[in-house]
This record gives sequence, structure tokens and C-alpha cells, in this order.
Amino acid sequence: MPVQTGSETLDTILDGGLPEGRTVLVTGGPGTGKSTLAMQYLQAGLDAGEDCVYISTEQTFDEIADSFSDFAFELDHENLTVTSLHATSGYTVDEGEERELTLETLDGDQMLGGNYSAPFEAEYITKHLEQFAPADRVVLDSVSGLSAMGEDRDVFRRTILDMIRLFNDEFGATTLFTAEESQPGAAQQDVKTVAASDAVQFNTHGVVRLWREIVDGDTHRFIEVVKMRGVDHDTRVHEVTFGDGGVRVSPRLRTHPGEFVPSEYMTTRIPGLDTLTGGGIVLGGSMVLQHDGQANPHSILTNLMVEAIERDMAIAIVPPVELPPKVLKEIIDERVGDMYDLMANDRFFLADFANIWQNTRRNVFKPQEHESDDPETVFETIDDRRGERPLLSLINVEAQLPMLTADELRQMRFWEEEHLFRPEDTSLYFYNDDALDEALAAFYQNGAWQSLRTWVSDNGLQYVKLNKSPGGYLGSTRLVEYMDEPPYMNVLNPPGVDGGTE
Repeated sequence: MPVQTGSETLDTILDGGLPEGRTVLVTGGPGTGKSTLAMQYLQAGLDAGEDCVYISTEQTFDEIADSFSDFAFELDHENLTVTSLHATSGYTVDEGEERELTLETLDGDQMLGGNYSAPFEAEYITKHLEQFAPADRVVLDSVSGLSAMGEDRDVFRRTILDMIRLFNDEFGATTLFTAEESQPGAAQQDVKTVAASDAVQFNTHGVVRLWREIVDGDTHRFIEVVKMRGVDHDTRVHEVTFGDGGVRVSPRLRTHPGEFVPSEYMTTRIPGLDTLTGGGIVLGGSMVLQHDGQANPHSILTNLMVEAIERDMAIAIVPPVELPPKVLKEIIDERVGDMYDLMANDRFFLADFANIWQNTRRNVFKPQEHESDDPETVFETIDDRRGERPLLSLINVEAQLPMLTADELRQMRFWEEEHLFRPEDTSLYFYNDDALDEALAAFYQNGAWQSLRTWVSDNGLQYVKLNKSPGGYLGSTRLVEYMDEPPYMNVLNPPGVDGGTE
């Protein structure tokens, strides 16, 4: 059963909470909220009647109390044990007159009493901590304080493993380690902080990262679950702020609550894409699909056309220049239906802004070649011929640029909304990122209900991201793969959703 963290949103990100009986690393730079999140986790345990242990390697009890004075944490709770340990120079029984690193609490208590103490070694550290078992929750803040035991990473790794086993197995606790994060961009041989080492990140069950960055001149804090073994966690970045109860992870919802979510969607026929978008393309709404010129948007368009014909809709398309007429006809004939028959029956309309189609068929319009085929007249004709059928419009924006300026495209978009589209009509505007200037692209983004972006990364993998939507997994990026059978395209499901292709 997942162990709640004290943050409802973080629990949702983690599909319920931390894995029970496991150790998770919270890493981040100074002031990012590591200790606060850790103590918030313990407070959630105290509120549930659990036994909790807070181990500090950097602060005395008074310093801890001062650090948490702005929060409603119960440091004097009867079920909370607060202890500390650190390395200091001193004498051990074994080594006689040689001074070495010895184990003490930060309040100055020595394990052996008198002028002698125990060596700062894993054996004595674990022996010191065994007295606090059993416990339901343990926080070690931070493991960076244990790096004083030496530069030997193997020794440090064994120590970390010993402590993980101690807390998880002997204590029976679900545990948080905190650690300072390495400086970004530092060469591995120059990294001095523990959090960057395999000893911590690769030996804990999960890693949660906190950091700060400047957003439009203001400092913001962020949180991300980097890994959590066995948990289908949300991989998106969230923002962190502070309140009386500790850290607040936002947003709880990235899309509108239920009363603002459209009740009807038109499926894309690509199950993973439908899940990502909250059901498909909003029926009666508009979507923007951006691509980088390498990612293939055509599978999405084709599957939408198949769905439109099954719904007895009409289709109007401004095809992309890179899709030659012969190829487009073959695709439509194979997947959607005989293109010429659809045209003859006023089910399929084609506006050839690029002037590359032969105008020998009904419902092929050539705005560049015929004055009578100006854009408004073309769409008025389409509106008249489609009759009572709803319309699916698939409009390649850059294909219109040889004939229309950016201002004219804006006016055309307004005209479509005012004079062409009916409440049940659905439209998709697609374009190459590099073909439109930022202002025109922003215009189409602002006017759309939904926005998708697909691209091919440097390693040759195609991804799709939901940038805007009243529902679905807003901000989520998913891998695209292709198949030999319809719908020919698959999008991996977001975390926590059954049925995803892994």
C-alpha cells in the first residue's frame, strides 16, 4: 500500500504515495525544500499515529527547530524521535593517540563517553541508529553528511546499502534520504556532492528532484519524480511553494474541472493519443498540430478522415505541399474511400492553395489559378454543397502562405468562425514550426481548444506533447511508434493508465 507523503498532489504524481518499505532519495540544491518535504512526510506519519525518526547530519535540535519554526510541524510529538550524528576529530579506543574522525551527535554526545568515541564508520553508525528501531517512517537528512567517512566510493556505497537495509528491513520503515544535488554541467571527476554518485541515486528505490530556476525574472522552485521503481508515476514537472503545512506542489489540476470539459470528443482512432488528449479532438472545437518537418503528422490526419466518414461528416482539406496529389489520393483511396467518389458525392473538398492539383474534378478548388476560387468563395461553396453534414476541416497553414499574408490568414480564420463553422463542425490546423513566424503561430495557438506538437529528437525517436487542452494529460510528452496495420500509429499511454504499450 502506498505511503502518503503529506502532499496530496505529490501522492497523485506517485500514483498514491511512496512505495511502502522502500527508500527514496530527495535531491536538490540549497533552499529548494528538501528538508521541509522530508519533515512534512514525517508529520503525515505522526498525524496517522505512526512512529517516526528524524536523523540530521547537519543541524542540532535547536537549529532544526529554528529551521522549521514557520511550519506547523510537531517536533515535540511523542511519536517523533529526533537525533543527529556527524563526524568530528577525536580519539578512539582502537587507535590510541592518533586523532581521527569520530562519531558524535551534533549536541556533543559521544558514544563511548569520556575522552573517547567510536570511529565514524558504517558499523558504528548503524549500531548507534539501531536503538531507535522499530519505526514506520525514517528521514535521514542528509546523506551528504556521511561523505566524510572517506573518498572511497565502494565504502560509501556499502554504507548506503547497509543503512537502506537497516531502515527498510530492521526498522520496517519507509524512508526518505535527502542529499545535495551536484552542480549542473560539472564534470563527473569534479563532482564532490553525494547526490550525483551511483551510491545514492542507483541504490535507492526512487529519486525525487527539487530545483530552482528564474522564470521571467522571478525565482521559482520545481519538483520532478525522476524515477520510482514499480510505480507508473507522472513524469511532468510541477512547481513548489511553501505554506504552513510544508511544501505545496502545484498544479493539482492542469486542465479545467469537469464543468468546463467538453462532453463530446471525436476519436483520433489512435487509442494512446485519445488518452493523452482526454478523448480525442473536441467535437465542435479546433486543434492545432505543430510538427518539425521530420515528424509525420499525416497518420493523425488520415485517421481523423476515416472517423469523419464513419460519422457521416464531410471533409474539407488544404493539403500540405510535401504530400503530392498522387500520394494523397492513394492514402485516401486505401484508408478513407475512393477519393473521386467522395468528391462527386460532396463528401470531400480540396482547396489547392499550392496550385499543384489538376482541376478536372468536382470540388477541387484552385484559389491561385481562378479568380472565382478566392478563399471566401471556396468555403462558401463547400458550406453550400455539404448540406446538413457536419464538417471536418484539415487545414495546412503554410500551404496558404503563397497566396495569403499573415494578416489575411488571421482575417480568414475569423471569417471561418463567423460565417462557415457550425456548432458541430471540427477543425484541425497543422503547420511546420519553421514555416510560421512566432506571432502567427501564437495566433493559431490562442484560438484553438487543443494544441499538439510532434517532433523527431536527435536520437531519431518521434514524440508528441499535449500543450493545450480542456482535458487529458496536459504537458505530457509521449513516444510515437508506427505499426503495420491500422491505425498504423501508436502513442504510449501516460503514466498510471492501463493498456499502454510498453
